[in-house]
Amino acid sequence: MEIYQNTNNVDKKYRLAIVEDREPVLETLKVFFRSSPLFDLRISARSFEEFTEAWKNETLDIVLSDIGLPGKSGIETTWYIKRRMPEVQVVMFTVFENKDAVFQALRAGASGYLLKSTPLPQMEEHLLEVLSGGSVMSPQVARLVFDHFNPVVGKSKYEKTAQLTPREIEIMAMLQQGTPYKEVASQLFVSVDTVKYHIRNIYQKLQVTSRAELILKYK
Repeated sequence: MEIYQNTNNVDKKYRLAIVEDREPVLETLKVFFRSSPLFDLRISARSFEEFTEAWKNETLDIVLSDIGLPGKSGIETTWYIKRRMPEVQVVMFTVFENKDAVFQALRAGASGYLLKSTPLPQMEEHLLEVLSGGSVMSPQVARLVFDHFNPVVGKSKYEKTAQLTPREIEIMAMLQQGTPYKEVASQLFVSVDTVKYHIRNIYQKLQVTSRAELILKYK
């Protein structure tokens, strides 16, 4: 575990923590983000326990976390972060294209799911997108999610679902499971009005008018 002292102009940078148990990967990330003009690397840790111990005395904007950590997983880490401080953004970082892990991470409150094959400059751009209010997924992960919802649909339906953003995909999954709007809002740490805004966009893009029609056509 490492905790870093403030550097010049860090008030203009986003405060970042990295949780990664594989030392070569962690070192590569540390070298890259230490030189970034946009991020201030405050914490690097190899486990949930190391991270939580370091976080006691630090303020963060975003956490980049592996899923397969020793002890508590990255998904459990995400649950902990979002319940202690919902405004802190979390992006998952993994070698696995696992559908269940994707959904578990999103339900825990993660705003992104990136593969470790993502080039570092592109990863930096994705983190900035999350900090600007967006959600991000590596293309392989997004396709995995699309295929989950549309295993046998024709090309025209796939093209419609391909228009959805990662956040809309996440909400669509909850709608298909029958999750009430208030519970969707609670799990995503947003207002009910924000959920309704996303649902209007989903319905418009998929050309449906109700949850029942959505389930019938796209599940």
